[in-house]
Amino acid sequence: MKNKEKQELHQKTIVQLQKEIGKVEEKLAELRLELKAGKLKNFHQLMNQRHQLAFLKTILREKELTK
Repeated sequence: MKNKEKQELHQKTIVQLQKEIGKVEEKLAELRLELKAGKLKNFHQLMNQRHQLAFLKTILREKELTK
């Protein structure tokens, strides 16, 4: 994830972050199914989604603690 994307995520509201987390979790579930079925070609895509999910949850938690 690029720095510009990270800065944009920091600007989002709690509701927007929760929606984004939901999207990433859905994508992660799809990738896991593909992995189990043996159809996943790019394993790094799965890892990137996991990292993005962790980053989003971190930002969300920071915002919750500051309010």
